[in-house]
Amino acid sequence: MRVLFSPAASRLASLCSVGVLLAAAAAPAHALFGDDEARKAILDLRQRVDALQNAQMQLVGQIEQLREQNAVLTGRLEELANDLTRQQQSSRDLFASLDARLAPLTSARVEIDGASFEASAEERRRYESALSLFSQGKYEDSATLLSSLVDDYPTTGYMPSALYWLGNALYAQNKLSAALGVQNRLIKEFPDHPRIADAQLSKAAALIGLGRKSQAQKTLQQVIKDYPNTSYAELAQKRLKTIGK
Repeated sequence: MRVLFSPAASRLASLCSVGVLLAAAAAPAHALFGDDEARKAILDLRQRVDALQNAQMQLVGQIEQLREQNAVLTGRLEELANDLTRQQQSSRDLFASLDARLAPLTSARVEIDGASFEASAEERRRYESALSLFSQGKYEDSATLLSSLVDDYPTTGYMPSALYWLGNALYAQNKLSAALGVQNRLIKEFPDHPRIADAQLSKAAALIGLGRKSQAQKTLQQVIKDYPNTSYAELAQKRLKTIGK
């Protein structure tokens, strides 16, 4: 059976065929265009990620460098601190040594027995050490120091006080003649010294010990005359009575 188409139907069929062909041809072109854009976006994204990763790696590297530098600086600071400590200790040792060497040359103002004078560190050391030894009952050692002070420093301001204590240290050792000589020197050379009354009483005690009672009596009477109405005069009176008995 033959089917016959009209011219209008043929034209419609031809147009439909062309449309289908055009649609088929257009579809791949559109798809290709979308892939290119996606590839470009992916490439851009990859480039950005790579750049970000590179930046991160650089930052990590910089942080590591900073850590290393900080460690080096910390170590250096510790070394400097140790050096400073050693230098300070060295300086202290040096100044201590200098002070020790200069001590005998360093003078200071001293006030003793109503007198004020300049004394070197060595003078002060000997006098103070001698009195300390005396207070401990070490009379021989005390006398040795006082004798060295008197002999080595003939112009020392300690002289009258040193003579007084030297006389007492000798008396305590029963060295009566030596004690008497020292107290006589004090009385003669420093007649206005505050220790003279005590020195007179010590002199009288040494004279009594030596059996020279008449001289002891004269000495005690001199104390009563020179220091009336004092404890010295009262003590001298008691000793006179003892001698009389």
